[in-house]
Amino acid sequence: MAKRSAVAARTGKRPEDFSFERKAFYSPAEVARILGVSDQTVLDLIHQDRLFAVQIGPRLYRIPLGSFMQFLGVPPRITWTRNPRGVVAGRRFDELDRRER
Repeated sequence: MAKRSAVAARTGKRPEDFSFERKAFYSPAEVARILGVSDQTVLDLIHQDRLFAVQIGPRLYRIPLGSFMQFLGVPPRITWTRNPRGVVAGRRFDELDRRER
């Protein structure tokens, strides 16, 4: 049986049912608006460690996009990038000292 996210279990919605602007970080109020829940519910999820957030002040949190997508049940997409010329900081990788690698 497929694992369902907390949101799907609570609201009956799938991750693709949510449409919102993709950006690097969200405030708890923005996440609450997207999910259709109260701000306090989002803060409770953060304090229960069910939704990862970065605390940037005594009462200030930001939720990264990846964390939010994981909470919605969207599988992570990992993309590998490779520099075809092997250039690191303006020099070829094979020219760097072993200590610099």
